[in-house]
Amino acid sequence: MRTSTFNIHGFTNNDEILSSNGHLIARKFFSSENASSYDKTVRLATFYKDSLWKKEMVALLGGKNKLILDLACGTGILSSYIRQKSAQSRIVGTDLTFEYLKHAKSRQKYLLLTNSLAEFLPYKNDSFDVILSSYLAKYSNISAMVKEHWRVLRKGGTVIFHDFTYPHFKIMKILWHAYFRILNQFGKVIPSWRDVFSNLDKVIQRNQWVNSLLKELDLTGFSLISKKYCTCGTAAIVWAIKE
Repeated sequence: MRTSTFNIHGFTNNDEILSSNGHLIARKFFSSENASSYDKTVRLATFYKDSLWKKEMVALLGGKNKLILDLACGTGILSSYIRQKSAQSRIVGTDLTFEYLKHAKSRQKYLLLTNSLAEFLPYKNDSFDVILSSYLAKYSNISAMVKEHWRVLRKGGTVIFHDFTYPHFKIMKILWHAYFRILNQFGKVIPSWRDVFSNLDKVIQRNQWVNSLLKELDLTGFSLISKKYCTCGTAAIVWAIKE
């Protein structure tokens, strides 16, 4: 097990801690203090790639979706794109941070919202036709999350995951580290985003969520498992079917 030197508020994390207590890190990163500035921050911090990645996720939706779960919905950005693609579907959003849910509700009054963890979903078996999540996988206990997806997903349903990844190519690694050094400087003058800008690179670099997710999806029984790396390997989308 590799050991990390990454600290948030005084505790040291290794890969095992990151997978089991990732929601604690997410709570520190995404708080009531930065909910109002999230939309602008994610647009600028990803050079507007966030919307492109989310639209690629939505493009994987089938045409006859009925009930869709937007897991870790945040302020409802992904849900708004889902609505454009599948206007007749019902969308349920869930997130850790209540203040983010308030912003999601103000954006889309029709959203049904809950406050919960990805590993313990408050829904009945076989509830959803599609489950999507953006920027969630790196904070999750992958095994527990995939089992919950299987439980609440209907037969024939689709799961779609998206998150940041550490690039493979040398030139992109150099650019990636330079970019996060710049973000770290911004974090010193923007208190509500200090934890994120100071530590997100370490979370991404030390997390192998794509490989772990592919393995767990297969072990759990999902089929047609696929992956796609985006923007020179700085993000990835993984999807599969429960048959």
